[in-house]
Amino acid sequence: MFAGVSVYIEERGQGDAAMLLLHGFGATGAVWRRAVIELVDMWTGRIVVCDLPGHGRSAALATYSYPSVAETIARAIPPCESLVVVGHSFGGVIATMLASGRYGVEPDAVVASSVKVTWSAEELAGFATLVSKPVRWFTSRGEAEDRYRKVSGLTVDVTDDPADLERGVCEDDQRFRLSYDPAAGAVGAPGMAAALADADCVVLLSRGAKDPMVTMAELQAFGVATVDIVDAGHNVHVEQPELFARSVVEFVADRTS
Repeated sequence: MFAGVSVYIEERGQGDAAMLLLHGFGATGAVWRRAVIELVDMWTGRIVVCDLPGHGRSAALATYSYPSVAETIARAIPPCESLVVVGHSFGGVIATMLASGRYGVEPDAVVASSVKVTWSAEELAGFATLVSKPVRWFTSRGEAEDRYRKVSGLTVDVTDDPADLERGVCEDDQRFRLSYDPAAGAVGAPGMAAALADADCVVLLSRGAKDPMVTMAELQAFGVATVDIVDAGHNVHVEQPELFARSVVEFVADRTS
C-alpha cells in the first residue's frame, strides 16, 4: 500500500550526540520544522527527524502496536554515542517506551509532550471506527490537505505555512489521499504508567498550557518531571517552538550533566 522506505529519516547538524524527534499520530516529521530551526542554535549535536511507520514516506507495518513501532524506530536510529528522544502525542508514548532500553537503544533522556493519558470508551471506539474505514480519496490536493490539517491538528490557527504539511498528502493517478496508514490507529490507549515505571533514564512530561487533551494534574500524577508551556495547545512544538526547544535543551542539560 505504501511505497516508502522502511523509516524515512532527515538529519541536521553534526556530532556524536543525537536528538531524535517523533511526531504524533497522523502527522509527519515535517511538524518539527519550526522546532528544528530553534534547536539548531541550542543543541550541540545532530537532530534526527523521522516519519513514523505508516506515516509520510515511511513504510507501513503489517500490524501496529506500541512495541512494534518502538522496535521499528529503534532499529532505524543512526549510530550515536548519546541519544535524547523527544516525542509528541503518539510519538511521546514511543519515546517513553524507548526509555526502557529494551529495544536496543539506551537514551540518556526522554521528553514526551502532549500525551493523552486518559481515554474514554467512546474515544477508543472512535479510533476503532477510524481504523475500519477505507482510505479516503480526494479530487484535489487542497481538499486532501484540509483533511490532513484536521487529522494532524495542524489547523490554520496553529500554522498557515504549507511547509508544515509536507509529506502529509500523496498523489496516485491524479487522486489524493492522506499519507498515513489508518491501521496505525489500532494501537489503543497508551500504557504510560507502565512505560514510565520501566524507564531507565530521566523523563520529562510536557504540555501546552492550553492543551484540552491532557491536564497538568494528570501528568504530575506520574511522579516525574513536568512542565507547562504558556500560550500553546496540543501542538506545542509548532505553536511555541522556541519555548518548547528551550524546555527540552534545559531539561537535558540539567539532568544529564
